[in-house]
This record gives sequence, C-alpha cells and structure tokens, in this order.
Amino acid sequence: MAVPRQSQLYPGLSVNIVLKADQRSGKLTTGQIADILTKGDHPRGIKVRLTDGRIGRVQSLLPSSSPSFVAPQTSHGHIEPPSHHNGFARADSDSRPRGFQQDVRTDGHDPAALPEMGSLADYIKAPRKKKQARASQPSLVQPESTAQAELEVEFPGLDSALIAAILADHGDVGSARDTLRTLC
Repeated sequence: MAVPRQSQLYPGLSVNIVLKADQRSGKLTTGQIADILTKGDHPRGIKVRLTDGRIGRVQSLLPSSSPSFVAPQTSHGHIEPPSHHNGFARADSDSRPRGFQQDVRTDGHDPAALPEMGSLADYIKAPRKKKQARASQPSLVQPESTAQAELEVEFPGLDSALIAAILADHGDVGSARDTLRTLC
C-alpha cells in the first residue's frame, strides 16, 4: 500500500499514523494533523504531529464525514490543500515564523521554566586530607626511590620489582637489606 504524498496532507486532516514505538508491530493510531514535519515525500510516510501532540509517519488518509478543516475548492471543483511555505504546511492559527525548522523535541517547553541546574563542581568530592601525624614527625627513613636505587646498586642480580616489593613490606632499608642478603 502506497503512503500519501505531501501534496495530499494539510492541518486538520484525519489520518492513520504509525508511532515510532509501534514501528515493529505496524499498529496504526488515528488523529488529526496539527503540523507537517517532513519536507517533501518520504517512502515510509510523511512525519506529522497530531493535534494531541503525538508524532508519527502517515500511512493512510481517513475518510471524514465532518471535517474540522474545510479545504478551499478550485474553479474545477477539486480540493486544494492550504498553501505551503518552504515545503511545510502552514496552519492559519500558527503564528510561528517560518523559514526555519523548529526542533520538535522542545515544542511546548519553556527553557526558562526548567529547574536551576548546578555545575559539575557540585558533584565532585573533595580529596581526603592525609594524616597530619605523619607529616609532623621528622622523617628518619630515606625516601623509597633513593632507598630502592641504593639496594639495586648493592644487589645487581635481583629484579628491581622484587627489591621494591621487599622494601614496601619491611618499611625500612635495614631490614629489607637483611632479607635481600638471605636471598642471594
């Protein structure tokens, strides 16, 4: 079944659409067109917004016994859809400026009414402070990097990772040196 062309659609027309969520099942939803969102024809149907706000692709036209929108007729008796501007159907009650496409995700939402958002800094935890007791005591122990370098020179046959692990386990250079002597 062929989908209707854009020239057949206008605001107020009753149509069957497939909503995005219903694409797999193909379930049809009935409603009246409020806005035409697709420029030109589309093989899967022209995207429209219904008067109740739902958006989907038009699959078929509904015969309407009492249309809410009366389309003007030409002198030949053919129904003529409303005029188009920039490829979009224009509703008479719509006062938005045309010439650009509106973002359908923000329609009906006032950005000023959104709640005040904090900055990302509000979510960052302050780093923990190191214990002051260690910093206040005078350091009699050599820094591990120089102690490790000294032990690596003293024991050249041992792997530096092994020396670092033993130094970390013992904490002081003297006991680490004794353990390394027993290994050699």
